[in-house]
Amino acid sequence: MDHFFQEFSGYHGTLVKPYYWLYQNQGCSKCPYHIKTGEESRVTYGEFYETFGFPYGPTMPENKQLIFYEIKDFSGAVLQRGQVTNCVSANIHAESILFEEQGYLDTFLYHHDYYIGYITLYSNYTPCNEYAHYCISKMDNFIAKYPQIRLDIYFSQLYHTEASYPTALWNREALRSLAGHWPRVTLNPLSNGIWKNVLYTFVKEVPETTMYQPILPARSSTDSHNAYMIQVITGIKPYFVDVPPQPKPIIINQRQERPKANYNPNPQPQTNSYQYPPYFAPGMQLVPLPGPVSHAQNEVTSKPKNIVRHLKMPMDKYDDVDLGTFLPNAKKINEVVITEKVVKEKDKENVGNRKKRRKNGP
Repeated sequence: MDHFFQEFSGYHGTLVKPYYWLYQNQGCSKCPYHIKTGEESRVTYGEFYETFGFPYGPTMPENKQLIFYEIKDFSGAVLQRGQVTNCVSANIHAESILFEEQGYLDTFLYHHDYYIGYITLYSNYTPCNEYAHYCISKMDNFIAKYPQIRLDIYFSQLYHTEASYPTALWNREALRSLAGHWPRVTLNPLSNGIWKNVLYTFVKEVPETTMYQPILPARSSTDSHNAYMIQVITGIKPYFVDVPPQPKPIIINQRQERPKANYNPNPQPQTNSYQYPPYFAPGMQLVPLPGPVSHAQNEVTSKPKNIVRHLKMPMDKYDDVDLGTFLPNAKKINEVVITEKVVKEKDKENVGNRKKRRKNGP
């Protein structure tokens, strides 16, 4: 098997020269060692932010491509860790260097393929299939050559998939073809806990606060958008997504008595510097701080107040009421008034005599 690379021992790992004609030059700061293994693969925190856009959001340096990789056996134990960078002077992408036929990775698996089961990539960009690169085509050939290996790809940003790029159609179709190897191949956005794993494994000089603080909203929003877009492009939902849940809105019970606001009688003057609002992690319980105790509160009694409200009294029963104002479907009814006539005593006697004559006859 011919070799297109040269391997040299570094301080804490291996330096790999992928092509014999690459040499150190000012056009590419990484030349000629674009593949590094072991501790040599670690990068500084500043370089990690510049390429991956963590933790403040994407920076989109299209001329800088960086891939961290892990080679694992079938039990999940890591056999080798490394990094691959692109060559700016020769215009070669990182995926094209890593998956080159008879290259470093191909040679490593050729001698150890009987117990290698997993390869994991952490890349700042998704692979492309543009002219003169054909990164995804090389990855397809690699997958066909080693059918027992599973490939998991994590990315920080989509590469030339927007409609504004003339090569967007090629890249979208190539990503759809690569995702078609599921479940052997997965395309997943870097998110939440996966970021911490990459920081711990491949980045040096990481601030301690970064390892414990939650993912910033700008970075988390981009990760969620990447998960949505890769599903739209490939038609397959990402297999590994660890996006932090959105905090639920606080529902205030109207029946509960709301706490009184603490009024500061001596407010401090405002400064010219803008103060950012505090960021609370999802699920964090907010404990209200005890307010200043005022002596005037002891003088306030809880004696109830007599409140007089002027109510509209009911109408008199003899007042005329328009039922149309109360009953919309009410109909008017003809009223019949029956009056009683006062009968005099003389009239009563005449009526009584008439009744007797009728009984006695003529």
